[in-house]
Amino acid sequence: MKRIEGIKDLEPFGIIPLAGESDAHMYRILCDVTLHGNRIIERTMAVELTLSDEWNGGSRDEPHVGSFLLPLEFVPPIAVFCLLMDHSLCEVWLMKSGAAFGFGVEDVDLKDCLRKHHEGELRKVLYPRPSDRNVQQFTGRSA
Repeated sequence: MKRIEGIKDLEPFGIIPLAGESDAHMYRILCDVTLHGNRIIERTMAVELTLSDEWNGGSRDEPHVGSFLLPLEFVPPIAVFCLLMDHSLCEVWLMKSGAAFGFGVEDVDLKDCLRKHHEGELRKVLYPRPSDRNVQQFTGRSA
């Protein structure tokens, strides 16, 4: 099982929080992103991003490719897509608290235990799909 409970938990997925005082409104957190992190954010919102310059270089293996300001309310949906992009996971839970849990096929007993423990807190269960778009049956267009 993997879990993402806050903005710091996005770092292994290439979304690196830097500073909150970068936003004049003190509302968003400045984050650098790697290529992988950028793909996750673009997939979450189904948009193509134009990033600002990165603040830190990152590592040789995972260089930072840019930066953006992230509202904390965006963390739960981004967490879901971080876990959905992990091919070792077959089910993702989004909790009412905003935490996201990702389960592999081997996590059946743990999942049953957590389902009982978190009864009433589970907001949505998501499964990896080959596409994030649905095809309208009448026109054949993607939504």
